Amino acid sequence: MPGKDDYYPGPPGSVLHDARMSAGKSVLETAEALNLLNSYVEALENNDYSRFNSPLFARGYIKSYARYMGLDEEPLLKDCDRICRREEDNKDQTPTRPQGIAKAPGNAPLISALLISIFLWCVAIWVFGGKPEPELAINVLAERFAPLSAIKVEPSLGEVLLGSEGDELSVETPISQHSGPAQAAELKFEFVEAVWLELRDFQNNIVVSGVQEKGEKLRFDVQGPVTISLAYWPAVISEYNGQKIELKSLVNSNAVRVQVGEL
Repeated sequence: MPGKDDYYPGPPGSVLHDARMSAGKSVLETAEALNLLNSYVEALENNDYSRFNSPLFARGYIKSYARYMGLDEEPLLKDCDRICRREEDNKDQTPTRPQGIAKAPGNAPLISALLISIFLWCVAIWVFGGKPEPELAINVLAERFAPLSAIKVEPSLGEVLLGSEGDELSVETPISQHSGPAQAAELKFEFVEAVWLELRDFQNNIVVSGVQEKGEKLRFDVQGPVTISLAYWPAVISEYNGQKIELKSLVNSNAVRVQVGEL
């Protein structure tokens, strides 16, 4: 048995392991003799003191293990203390993150930029495109064609010779048939077949009148609401300020006269 002043090379675990192997004892035999778990014996031989609640437990187990193997426990306990101090020093030097402060993920700038972009997009939609689309009003008129302008009778030759003030030949000045203010209107027409069309603006002025050929496309910028007369509306695709003029559910005849405007 080594004396009190003997020095054991290597850490305590290696010394205990070599002593056990030299004595021909297994881990199980050693654990039973020391009344320890197999894992505790292995932890002592591996210098893994983290398996124990306190370094004091490790010191006690090493002391018992050394006596069981007939070794001087003092050098082993000193090495145990040295290892424990080194582990404590390493723990003290390890920087700790302040509690309650979470580290921002690496993609935080990307997420922030995405959220800002979504916010700006919503604001732009609300400012520039948030207004509701005006509702298109279509009023079907009873008369399919505009009434002819009233023509006053010319004075007779006798009335002229006698200096009579006869009625002058005149045509009625167009008068708006629409209530409410005028509105800027863009009219588009596309003709699938040859169709007669008459378009009148807000002041009842004729914008276009006549037969439009198949495949022809027309566009007008006028003051609305407008009056549209069509001899065969199913062959015409028409729009008012980008909204399609739907007549199918409103009329039961192919020839129609309608007033169209926005509410």
